[in-house]
Amino acid sequence: MQRFILCVMIVLTFSSAVTAQESDLVNLDHLQYLTEPVMIDDQDMAIVHIYSEYPEYEWVDDADEGISAVDDVARAAIVYLWEYERTGDQALLDWARRCLDFVLYMQAEDGEFYNFVFDREGTINLTGGTSFKSLGWWAMRALWSLGEGVRVFDPVDSAYADVLAEAYQRTESALGATLGNYGEMIDVHGFSVPAWLPGGESTVASVGLLGMSAYYRARPNETTADIITKIADGVSMYRLGDDTLYPWGSYPTRANAPGFWHNWGAHMPHALVEAGMALGREDWIESARASADSFLLRQLAFEPFRHMGVVPYRREQIAYGTNMLVQAYAALYRATGEEKYAQYAGLAGSWFFGNNMASTQMYYPESGRGYDGINGPVSYRVNRNSGAESTIEALMSMSVLSTIPEAQDYLYATATGGNSFSVLEAETGDRIVGTPVYFSGNWTGEGYISDGRYVGLGEGQRMRVEFEIEPGQEDDYLVYVAHIRQALNNSGFVIQRAESVPTIDGDAGDWSAEIPLLEANTARQFLRGAGLWQGVEVDSFTLQLQWDDQNLYVLASVRDPEHEQTQRLSSVGQGDTLWLYFTPTPDSRALSAKFTLAETPNGSELWDWTENGFAENSLIAWTPFADGTGYTYEAAISWDAIEVEMPVAGTRIGFEAGRGIGGNSFLDLTGRDPDVPANLLQMTLTEPGMDMSALGAPEVAVEIRVDSEDDVIIPQTISPDSDYFWLDLVTMQPIRLEAGEHTIRYEYAGAENAQNPGLSKIDAFYIQPAVARRTFALPDGRVITLTYDTLTGDSTWTEE
Repeated sequence: MQRFILCVMIVLTFSSAVTAQESDLVNLDHLQYLTEPVMIDDQDMAIVHIYSEYPEYEWVDDADEGISAVDDVARAAIVYLWEYERTGDQALLDWARRCLDFVLYMQAEDGEFYNFVFDREGTINLTGGTSFKSLGWWAMRALWSLGEGVRVFDPVDSAYADVLAEAYQRTESALGATLGNYGEMIDVHGFSVPAWLPGGESTVASVGLLGMSAYYRARPNETTADIITKIADGVSMYRLGDDTLYPWGSYPTRANAPGFWHNWGAHMPHALVEAGMALGREDWIESARASADSFLLRQLAFEPFRHMGVVPYRREQIAYGTNMLVQAYAALYRATGEEKYAQYAGLAGSWFFGNNMASTQMYYPESGRGYDGINGPVSYRVNRNSGAESTIEALMSMSVLSTIPEAQDYLYATATGGNSFSVLEAETGDRIVGTPVYFSGNWTGEGYISDGRYVGLGEGQRMRVEFEIEPGQEDDYLVYVAHIRQALNNSGFVIQRAESVPTIDGDAGDWSAEIPLLEANTARQFLRGAGLWQGVEVDSFTLQLQWDDQNLYVLASVRDPEHEQTQRLSSVGQGDTLWLYFTPTPDSRALSAKFTLAETPNGSELWDWTENGFAENSLIAWTPFADGTGYTYEAAISWDAIEVEMPVAGTRIGFEAGRGIGGNSFLDLTGRDPDVPANLLQMTLTEPGMDMSALGAPEVAVEIRVDSEDDVIIPQTISPDSDYFWLDLVTMQPIRLEAGEHTIRYEYAGAENAQNPGLSKIDAFYIQPAVARRTFALPDGRVITLTYDTLTGDSTWTEE
């Protein structure tokens, strides 16, 4: 019998060598050690070495990426600027200036940024996967540093502030140019999502907001206000769920993944408060407050987690995830004056001083080092390296907490009791009837599969999982199921058998108009970069597919008035191409083939990325439209190249097609990551006379029973677009679980369909007390009790 123990995490009291009364929280020694002055292009600058390893803490560089990155140097500049403001130490302005000059050096003329340099001479990594020219993560951190630089330098060196402002405006202008679709919404799984979020990510957008808000405070102007307004409107309205319903009032990380949140870069509440204070927008501040009082408070009252997508994941905690909590609550305290937010900021910061799952101090004021992370509830699972990011994020927290005396006592709180949630893996349960199907995987394109596995139950199949409530933990619990909500049209895409073999010449004349058309022509179908879209007539494509025993035939019509392709072979990805992705079965765990169709200086090429060569036994042709608005690809791709053996009517494959429209954009048929096999469209090969009624999606549901409670049936074939994992309540009311053993039973409850049977796919069960309770001890003997009612949203804070 598989047994799961649901118990509270008790963190042992520790004795800190340094208290807030004995020493300043901020020590820049280690950051200054990592910050190396360099001369690049005859100009003084500074780089920040990315890694520093225990126990000697020497510099460690990355041979592939480089020795320093804008990602870190920009944030180091912010720390130096903040500490100059706090302490008045003029030397810190010099450190900040050197870092900012490196940021300026890494900016391209169009306002985008590269990230890494390979050496002290400033050789830029132009093409690395974490360094290509973009408006992504590192560009937004650069923008943040430039905005803070203008704000701080304006009163002390206006000429230098002007230099920073010129660079800032280039990036702001480039960012503003991506917002042409402001006000447009996309529908993802039935959720209405702002289409104009920069990079399609609230996290990226929020870091940019921090820079723009800082700049606006120094130099208010209509252009900056307009861009702030558009981005903050998008971030604020993309908050889903409530205290009880998933995703619990969070701001999802990605526009194409409404159920995914990651603490790395999750400055959404922080940024909305800063933008709200800068522009006087109380609605943005209230949106941030609502999330902080529900989703963020959940992490204080239970415990922090690194991501949820869809089950909360506790391990791999990092300073970044703590700093975003500290900054959000500190900003709310400045905006509202409510003391509870100062208390919450201090309590969040206590993670750095040992109030964490490993009971280990993660930042040391004596040295200024911040440890790199925690991967388990024991001290030996602590990564004691002290790289740039962890050190800088810790110092950001310490810098802001040093300005809030009301927060500092709570930095030394230690959790002594309370309750927490538990995750029960469905695939580890006992098989009662039938033989389930077991799946493995990790990243779905929208989140993570809990423990890398899940289970599929078919008609007549039943399982159970047993768990135990420890004495003292009897309580009212909410039970959720992590499962796949399946698409209503899961099998509705068909590929017809060719009535005659088309000639591969780029001419659509021998293709029947009756062949189904697949279209990519909406903002919803952008995986990223929808803000660059100029509309259907400029950027879109359609596809037709047909098959015979030897080949899959592809006809693609692409709207693109400026065909640009100067590369060939494996370099064609830098120009105009059409990407095709395949799996041999709908439930394949890996892509079987990935191709690019491209018109190169050497003619048409069909490149096989899985074999790193031309697709064998395949043909391709390309012709431009007569009116110059686009072009046609036509290809015959052998089934061998796709790794499909003996295709017959009824065979189902996975398929996706997509193309970039500029920058880091990508438009495809589903709007989902095509490198994740589960995201591909499920296509069925058909032939004349075939019974098409069997191709519809089966009605799938799961029946769940907790102990002797009533059975609950949860429909699963409910997604309006594609399959996705979600966390649904089993019952709307909490269930009383006494100390002792308990059982969850689950079985297939869908309709019978002999020709196209369905599977109920279940990942895990999430069991959570309806009311979170956590107690903390302070060094002076006080005891804090924090409660959070996940049904009503009410919270309490008491000190004795």
